[in-house]
Amino acid sequence: MAEEEVQEEKKKGGKGLIITLIVIVILLLVGIGVMAYLLLSQQGGDHANGDSTEMHASAEHGDEPAGHAKTYSPNYKQYDPPPPEAPPGYFVMDKFVVNFNGDGQAKYLAVDLQFMTYYPQLIADMEHFRPILKNDIQRLLRNQHYNELIKPDGPDQLRAQLLEVARKVLENNKIYPELLEDVYMTRFVMQ
Repeated sequence: MAEEEVQEEKKKGGKGLIITLIVIVILLLVGIGVMAYLLLSQQGGDHANGDSTEMHASAEHGDEPAGHAKTYSPNYKQYDPPPPEAPPGYFVMDKFVVNFNGDGQAKYLAVDLQFMTYYPQLIADMEHFRPILKNDIQRLLRNQHYNELIKPDGPDQLRAQLLEVARKVLENNKIYPELLEDVYMTRFVMQ
């Protein structure tokens, strides 16, 4: 008789454990379902409210923006993101002709520049900084040396320096410098 009581208690303990586990699993599934519903309804609510800045400010969510749009700090002036298929725009500088250190080989350096960006509003804003850009670029060009520019990578190094100067001007004026993609020299003459 004692053996029968022990076996009945083992069966009751086993049934109680199974029931407890089933209840815990059901509660977990309900909790996960509620959390998923809340997350999905919150994301859908952002789109329903017309939140159009999500693509531009999506770096916080780990997504990359489409096309040429960049994400950057709100400390900089904010621009509307360009459409993914937008062609680049160019800010054309006046022609530069400067005296430079030609080391007896040349006296003048002539350069035409075009700065590329995908943000048309940036091109309009750069117009306000034209005098600053012109001053800083002329100073850079006057400090060039013929022996450096004649090297195979000399013009490429000058392009990198020109882009750095322009980006610094933008950053000093609270414009995100990386919006300026590149600079192209459409004329480069040492004479």
